[in-house]
Amino acid sequence: MTCAAAYLRRTACFVAGLMLVLTTAVTIATQTDTPSVLTSNQQADNKPIVQSALSESGIAPGQAVTFRVTVLVPTWLSKPIEFPQFDSPNLSVTLPEKSTVSTSQTINGKTWSGVIREYQVVPLTPGTFQLPPSSLQVHYRSPQNDRDIVTNVPLPAHTLTVTAPKGAENLRPYIAARDLTLTQTINGEPDKLRPGDSFSRTVTATIQGSTVMFIPLLQSQTNVDGIAAYPDTPKAVDHSDFRDIDTGKRTEKVTFVAEVPTRGELPAITLRWYDLDNGSIRTASVDPIKVRVKGASVVRSFSLAQWLLILALVGLSLWCAKHWLPALAQRVRSRYLQYRKASGQETMARLRKAAKKHDYTSALVAAVELEGSTDYQNSRVPAALLALGRAQYGDTAASETATPLWEQLELAIDAYAAKRRARSRQPDLPALNPSHRNR
Repeated sequence: MTCAAAYLRRTACFVAGLMLVLTTAVTIATQTDTPSVLTSNQQADNKPIVQSALSESGIAPGQAVTFRVTVLVPTWLSKPIEFPQFDSPNLSVTLPEKSTVSTSQTINGKTWSGVIREYQVVPLTPGTFQLPPSSLQVHYRSPQNDRDIVTNVPLPAHTLTVTAPKGAENLRPYIAARDLTLTQTINGEPDKLRPGDSFSRTVTATIQGSTVMFIPLLQSQTNVDGIAAYPDTPKAVDHSDFRDIDTGKRTEKVTFVAEVPTRGELPAITLRWYDLDNGSIRTASVDPIKVRVKGASVVRSFSLAQWLLILALVGLSLWCAKHWLPALAQRVRSRYLQYRKASGQETMARLRKAAKKHDYTSALVAAVELEGSTDYQNSRVPAALLALGRAQYGDTAASETATPLWEQLELAIDAYAAKRRARSRQPDLPALNPSHRNR
């Protein structure tokens, strides 16, 4: 009996252990085959699923992280999703290449399809940043019929904490990257110049794992006595994708022209930056450039006597302008007004202005000054004014007939003015058969 009981106990322990192993294996297999599990409401309504996450939530300034948004539907999307744009001070949020891709997942034994949108997020300063909550409008085909379903699903907010790494708090400017290099190219011979010769210095900064916006002005110190500097517009190219080998490049080119014999040096360019990979402060630099100019000066300074003569001429010009220009301007204006009055231009301007304002009295005053002109007497202006007078002071109400009459007056004035302009342009030609009075 004792042996039999021991045998039964060993058999029971073996069976219990075997059941425990089989139960664990089934649990692991179930977790592997169904990576996402629907809630009871989602499973019943087949509502879209939105998954969002930051690749890291605590980083250093300049470090790029990925904000990934995944949208899944039980069938397929019938219209592209309009994802939100995030804009925040001191936070660079861009879309890398291939930022939106299709995806699918097995959920409770069924295949759900959708899209993944990735944002590249680069904080520029320390602090706490928030990607605000939003809403996504999802268009997808109904699992029960061929109709499209439109629904809005929430996109929750995400917080990003940015802290300057230890030892990098005093970096000015602050630059954090995975790699940073400086290179320079010299076109010309800066140590063998003569006045009038030139050379150029091109400096390129290449940054990896961060944005080119961190790189400051490289050639800020270009002052060398006797050398003129002409900088080109800097070129900055940012691939906006932290997965690229070279995230961004900044190129600055400055052309230097020798003016006088001199010696000097263009300083070295140095950038201190924080290495995100090993947490150390590193330095990138390019060597200084020796500059030497030989020969006679191209730009000769004025002598003291020449400067005195220039100052005297400037002072005389200012005195003449102060005392003569106002009187000259007044004389020119007076002659211009006399010419306008003699030629009738000023009177025509007053007549036209009175017609536009429907001022009958002012129109008559201007017309009286033009009555001596044959062109005026032959024009339609007098008849139009006469008709207006009848409308103004006759038995018919002026409000009933005045408006079209004023329009006729304006048309008559335009025709009269055109005729005056045509006559003024006709040259005074000599007679074809001049009479010989002295015979």
